Amino acid sequence: LSREKEPDIWNAIKFGTVLENVVFDEHFRGVDYTDKSVTENTRAAYPIEYIPNAKLPCVGPHPKNVILLACDAFGVLPPISKLSLSQTMYHFISGYTALVMSKSLSNISW
Repeated sequence: LSREKEPDIWNAIKFGTVLENVVFDEHFRGVDYTDKSVTENTRAAYPIEYIPNAKLPCVGPHPKNVILLACDAFGVLPPISKLSLSQTMYHFISGYTALVMSKSLSNISW
């Protein structure tokens, strides 16, 4: 994440934002977004009002179909899966991905 590439998201990360999988420097009291020691996949949750020009209220009907994009090299999710509501919510809230495989494969001699 950088201010130059994602200015709306960068500016939305302030008091009231929940961050996952980040390295926090207690001395400088800030997040190091370049540190990938925890994960390459950081998430943030913030009020929609933190995004300028957001259309409010952000209300619509419940979707009939949800597509989750995952980089799954371990086969936890088949390429095409029909998930139950609870399975969909679990994988969404877990932020499921398997980007770790690219690092794991780089250490294997073929």
